[in-house]
Amino acid sequence: MEARDVDPACTGKRVVLPSSYIGGDRFMQQLYQDSITIVRHFGKLSLFITFTANPKWAEIAHELLPDQTAADSPDLVARVFNLKVCDLLDQIRHKEAFGPWLGWVWTIAYQQCGLLHLYLLVFLRTDHQFLTPYNIDGFISAEIPPTDNPINEELRGIIETTMVHTHCIANNGSAQCLQGLDPFSVQTCQKGYMRSFQDETMINQDGYPTYRGRDPGQSYAISVRRGGADVTALVDNRRFVPYSTSLSLRYKAHINVEVCGSVKAVKYIHKYIYKGGDRATVVLESEHDEIKRYLNGRYIGPTEAVCRLFEYSTHGRNLQSCISHYTFLTNRQFTSQKMRIQSSYVNEWIAHLRH
Repeated sequence: MEARDVDPACTGKRVVLPSSYIGGDRFMQQLYQDSITIVRHFGKLSLFITFTANPKWAEIAHELLPDQTAADSPDLVARVFNLKVCDLLDQIRHKEAFGPWLGWVWTIAYQQCGLLHLYLLVFLRTDHQFLTPYNIDGFISAEIPPTDNPINEELRGIIETTMVHTHCIANNGSAQCLQGLDPFSVQTCQKGYMRSFQDETMINQDGYPTYRGRDPGQSYAISVRRGGADVTALVDNRRFVPYSTSLSLRYKAHINVEVCGSVKAVKYIHKYIYKGGDRATVVLESEHDEIKRYLNGRYIGPTEAVCRLFEYSTHGRNLQSCISHYTFLTNRQFTSQKMRIQSSYVNEWIAHLRH
């Protein structure tokens, strides 16, 4: 419920975009409430995974016509990414890539550059050893891989091209990850790069670990575009995004894997993945018409349009026979209560509909 829902001035003038419309504000709010209900059922999150489509995937490059790029074939990008996402979900659920699976919540975001982005929250059956530095270092790394064998050489090439934070490298003051409007002050990256060298993984109070990033005494040079010219910058373990070795080798794309060690991170992450699509700032004729406000302010790219035509799922959650039920309390707050649906009742209801 929003403030304008109880505004007497809006009585008889409101045009509501219902929660049944995929992508609308009320739809996203309903998903958020459902996801919080799942958290109450399963407990705190285990993993937060972000997966971005790679336009250089072989499945895409082999199907392009001469002089074409991935941006010229949004249908191809959408199909390949959907197959990759389905395979990733299968690896986590049935192959138990990170351990016994309990549930998940995920959503697809569509970037203006045309690439698709997956936000995946995973609930695992864990024990007290899950948040130990030794266990975390076993499946998450934030260091450059060695080159002692052919597999690690392939992994290093993937990590160097997909898992390095280079937006604010070489004094790029226009990077979006930099904060601070004063040009005379020291601007710091919102993502925390460059990080300090870390000899061992540590669990912070905010629930996010500081991953091991030792000083190897070596770095490599990359070329970045700054001010219309190519500039050489050095990269070491302070700029690597946490990743899973097995997933990076399998999908050859940007796939960030983070451990959620505290329930404090739950609300922020769920709001982040259900923030909705891109919007533009426009002048509206009526502030009480939710449909007109949505149509005038919503930005939809070609990749999202193709996904809608293909009827691909944009959101997913595992309820485990648990649905959200909202009860209005005396203190004027909404809460979610879990309701168990007994299979016998469901079967009787389905049989009644058939007759």
